Amino acid sequence: MADKTTIKIFIASSAELKEERDKCILVIRQLNNSHENLDLTIIEWEYNMVHSNFPGAVNIQAAINPSLQESDLAVFIFYSKIGKYTREEFDYAQNEKKTIFSFFKKGFSPVAETIQPYADLLAFKKSLDDTVLYIEYNETTDFEKELYINLNLYLSKKYALPAAGDTASTLSQSNLELIKMLAVKDEQIKKLNEALVVRPGEKDGQVAQLHAESDDIKTQLLKSEEIIKQQAKDKEELQKQLASQKENDDLKAKALTEIEKGNYSEAEAHLKESAKASIADTAATFYELAKIKKLQFQYTEASGYYELALKIEPGNGLYLNEAGIFAAEQGYFNKAIGYYELSLQIELATLGEHHPSIAVRYNNLGLAWFSKGEYKKAIDYYEKALPIYIAAYGEQQAQVAIVYNNIGLSYDATGNYEKAIDYYESALAIFEILFPGGDSQISTFYNNLGLSYYNKRQFDTAIDYYNKCLPLDEKTYGRIHPQIAILYNNFGIAYHEKGDYNTALDYFEKALQIDKKIYGEAHPQITLLYSNMGETYRMQKEYDTAIEYYNKAIAIDQQFLGYENPELGTRYNNLGMALYNKKEYPEAIEYFGKSLLNLQKFLPPEHPNIERVMQNLQLAKNDLASQPPAV
Repeated sequence: MADKTTIKIFIASSAELKEERDKCILVIRQLNNSHENLDLTIIEWEYNMVHSNFPGAVNIQAAINPSLQESDLAVFIFYSKIGKYTREEFDYAQNEKKTIFSFFKKGFSPVAETIQPYADLLAFKKSLDDTVLYIEYNETTDFEKELYINLNLYLSKKYALPAAGDTASTLSQSNLELIKMLAVKDEQIKKLNEALVVRPGEKDGQVAQLHAESDDIKTQLLKSEEIIKQQAKDKEELQKQLASQKENDDLKAKALTEIEKGNYSEAEAHLKESAKASIADTAATFYELAKIKKLQFQYTEASGYYELALKIEPGNGLYLNEAGIFAAEQGYFNKAIGYYELSLQIELATLGEHHPSIAVRYNNLGLAWFSKGEYKKAIDYYEKALPIYIAAYGEQQAQVAIVYNNIGLSYDATGNYEKAIDYYESALAIFEILFPGGDSQISTFYNNLGLSYYNKRQFDTAIDYYNKCLPLDEKTYGRIHPQIAILYNNFGIAYHEKGDYNTALDYFEKALQIDKKIYGEAHPQITLLYSNMGETYRMQKEYDTAIEYYNKAIAIDQQFLGYENPELGTRYNNLGMALYNKKEYPEAIEYFGKSLLNLQKFLPPEHPNIERVMQNLQLAKNDLASQPPAV
C-alpha cells in the first residue's frame, strides 16, 4: 500500500459552538475513511485552558502557533463573537497563507453586553476577501452538509483524488459481444464436462470444439487495444493489492512474483494455498483469484470467485461494485443491477449521500439500465449522480461532462433527439474548456451529435460532425485503428441514407480494409460492414452482390455468435429481401422463416422487427401464390 499523505486540519471556535466542533470532527473522520490515500489529522484546542497549561510559552497563543504553523488548512466557526485568541489564530493562519474555511452561524440576537463583541464579529466578516472561503449557515445540520461538500471538493481537487470505486465498463459493443459469447461457451464447456464425469467418453468432441471456438474469441479480443488496456489495468490493480500483503504472507509474495512474470497458473496455485493457510484473508484471496481468472478470460470461474468473496464479506462495497461491472460486461444486467444496488445501500450508510462514490454507483446503475433498454430509469440514476459530481468537483469537470453525455445517449435512444443534442452540447462545452487543443473525448461528443442529427434525418449536419471527428481521431489513434473504421462506417451509413450509394460504399470499403488489417478476415465488426455493404448494393439493385455480402456476414455471425442470435435474425431477413427482390420467392420465404424463428427466441411478439419479418414473409407467400404455374 502506498504511503498516505498527512493533512493536518486545525479547528477553531468558541465554546458556544461545541456541537459544530463535534460535527466537524465527525465529518473529517468520514472523509478520512473515504480518501484512502490521505491521513486527515485533527488539531483542536479547548479555550478554557490557562497559561500554566503551557510551560515555557509566553502565552497560550504562543503554544498554539506551532501546531497552527504545521497545519495544512484551518476551519474557523463563528457565532456571537470572534474572541481574542481566535482572531490571533485567524490572522496567523492568513499570514502563513493557510487554506481557510470560515463558517458563520446566523440568527444571533445581541443584548446590551454582547452588542460590541457582535459588532466586532460583523466588521471582521465584512473584511474577509476572496482568499477565504466564507459560508453562512442556519442549523448544525446545514453546517455539517456545507463542511462535507466544501472540504471534500478541496481535497479532491488539491490532492487529485478520484472517486472511490470504478465506473462501469465502456468497452465497445463488438468486444462486449465477444465477451458475452465467450461466457456462454465457458458455461457450455462447464456443463459438458459435468456430463462427462457421469458418462465418460461422451461429448468430448463437443468440448474440444468449444475450446477451439473459445480460443479463437480470445485471440480476437487480444487484438483489441481497449482489451489490452483493460487487462493492463486489472493486472496493475491486482499487483497493488498483493504488494500490500506480501510482507505478512509469503504465498501472496510468491503470487505477486509470478503475476509480474505473466505466469498466472502458478500465481493461482499460490493464492489457493494462501486461502487455505490464512482464513482471515480468504475473501481478499478469492477476489484476487477472480482477477486472475478474468486476466485469462476464464469468465465462469471468475464469476464463481467473485461470488465466494461476497459470501464471506457480503458488505464489501468494492467487491460488489466490481462483481457488478463484471456481470454487466457479460450481459447479465439484472445481476449487475443487484450488485450495484447492494453496494449503493452499504456506501450510503457509511459515506453519506454526497460522497463521489455514491455518484459512481448511480452512474453504474444508469449504464446497466441503459443496456437493458430501460432508458427512463437510466436517466433517473444519471440525474442523481450529476449534482453529487458537481458538488464534489465543480461544474467544469470531465466526470460531469461524461454524465451529460450518458443522459444524452439515453434521450437519443428514446427518440428525443433535441434533448440528446442539448446534453451532448453541454458535455462538449466542458471538454472544449478543459482541452482547448482537442481530445479524443471531444471526438466522441462530435460523433454522438452526428448520430443524433442522423436520427433526425439531417444527414448533411451529421456528416459535418463526422468530419470534425476525423482529424481528432487520426491525431489520437493514427490512420489504422478500430475507431477510424467505426467513423468511416458512420460516414457510409449517412451517405447511404442520402442516396449517395457510391460514396457510401467507398467509406464502407475504407472501414473494411482497416478492420481486416487489425482483426483478420473474420470479426463481428467486419460482419457489420458486410451487412451494410450488402444493403447498399441491394438499394442499387445489384442483388447478387448484395447476397454475396449478406452470406459473408452470416458466416461470421455463426462463427462468433452461434446459430441463434438476434443479429443473425436480422441478417437472414436482409438476405430474404435480396432474394425477394430477385423474385426468388421460395428461397426468400426460407430465409424470412429462419429470421422469424431466430428473433422470436429473443424479442417479445410485439417487437417491430418481428412484425416487419412477418410482413415480409406474408408478402413473399402472396407473390409466390400469384405466380402463374410453371409450364
